[in-house]
Amino acid sequence: MVQKIKKKVKKGPKAPHAVPLAIVMTALYGFQREGRDFRRSFDDTVKLRAALRLQLDQEVIPADRVLSFREYRDWGLRPSPGRLAEMFSRSGILPMGPAPEEEDPGALPRLGILPMVAVVKGQHLERFSEMINREWPEVVRVAFQNSVYPAFNLIAGYDLLLYTPPHHARDVNRAIAALNEMMEDAFHQAGRTYPGSFSPFPDDVLSRIPLQESFSG
Repeated sequence: MVQKIKKKVKKGPKAPHAVPLAIVMTALYGFQREGRDFRRSFDDTVKLRAALRLQLDQEVIPADRVLSFREYRDWGLRPSPGRLAEMFSRSGILPMGPAPEEEDPGALPRLGILPMVAVVKGQHLERFSEMINREWPEVVRVAFQNSVYPAFNLIAGYDLLLYTPPHHARDVNRAIAALNEMMEDAFHQAGRTYPGSFSPFPDDVLSRIPLQESFSG
């Protein structure tokens, strides 16, 4: 009989914890502020991880592309940050596979969600909670934009990327509300008709996400 060996999860102040985070965003193309599908794999995930570490002061494992509302809602590993950290800490990236075809490829803005997992030792969890939702310093903002603009085919000064600071995955709806305000202001400044707000996720989708999970690092 083959006996399955279970990994022991470390405990204590130095034990690693996986904290689920997300950045919500939308890409607006041209002075007409049109929407296009921008769910392409990032060209340089090393630059992306470096920018996120600058912002959060911890190791971060981001997805290799942005997800749509539906993809994030249906993502089976969304409430399992510890398992994600165990599987992908070594590679440093969450593989999402190719983006499925859009059902309605119109010109309206798309909501994009970049899921990620921060790896934080237990003794640093309280301090880390203060880093979440922090506004982007200019140098970090530039580093983040440089890491994602090529994948989104964005032209600086012509196209526009709107995005929030990293939020805890449970607070995605609050981030969506903030993004809606940014988008409405962007359309107003461009003299374009605001196409309407992005919808929030149902509460039961987000309530199953843990604040953090310890894992075997």
